[in-house]
Amino acid sequence: MSHVLRRAGGVFAAIHREQIGPPVDLGDLDPRTLDPALLAEARLVWADRFRTEFRSIQIMTRFLEEVVGAGDPLDVYAGALDLVRDEIRHAELCMALCHALGVEPRLPDPVALRDPPAFVAAPMAERALHTAITMLAVSETISVAFIRDLEARCTYAPVKRVLETTLDDETTHEAFGWSYVEASVRRFPASARPAFASLVARTLEPHEAKARTILAAIRPEERTLEAFPDTARVALGLFSPERQALVYRAVRPELARRLEPLGLWPEGLAIDD
Repeated sequence: MSHVLRRAGGVFAAIHREQIGPPVDLGDLDPRTLDPALLAEARLVWADRFRTEFRSIQIMTRFLEEVVGAGDPLDVYAGALDLVRDEIRHAELCMALCHALGVEPRLPDPVALRDPPAFVAAPMAERALHTAITMLAVSETISVAFIRDLEARCTYAPVKRVLETTLDDETTHEAFGWSYVEASVRRFPASARPAFASLVARTLEPHEAKARTILAAIRPEERTLEAFPDTARVALGLFSPERQALVYRAVRPELARRLEPLGLWPEGLAIDD
């Protein structure tokens, strides 16, 4: 099992605060007042989100190396650096919320990010576009849709603060990512577009498979957000599987609208259903 993420303190803490900003105040979160079943679910979900955010720190740090290695324009680098800083903040937010909920989140196992050899061997410009498509365009667009849906409905103040802060950053990531993809894809010949579209398909497939399974069990007339308000869950930033699948399906046309003109929408994948 991997270890927990610690703080070094001292000069490192001062630099951290200067770069990341003040810690989120979660003093008004009292786990003793929460439904035990929902509290247990929240501990698992937010610990998993912490691991996801930690991986994002690693991937965005790798992306910074990629855009520099690709010789991208100078003003792209500061944007990539800002992505790293935001992911550190998101990991801290998730860690703080885990602690407030009474659980110690653990790092991914293994801690090191293990990239496929073929990816590592690819030219830096190709790697950078790969990362931008998968993480900054596709995954961030889906993530923003999920967080926006939670934040809009959450009324529990401490959790809403975490969602609000994360949403502000993720929206910026999404804009940066789409701008980068639109510019970078022009460096590659039209013949390369199907390979990049296949990358989009592989990124979407876990979401597609999950949504297909979940929505197949719901009668067509009940496949609406109104049918799954998640009133109790949303206070702790939680989704029911049904609502999350519906939010994903709702954002898919937006992905298609932006990817199709670039030749990056997977052939045969429905835009809406």
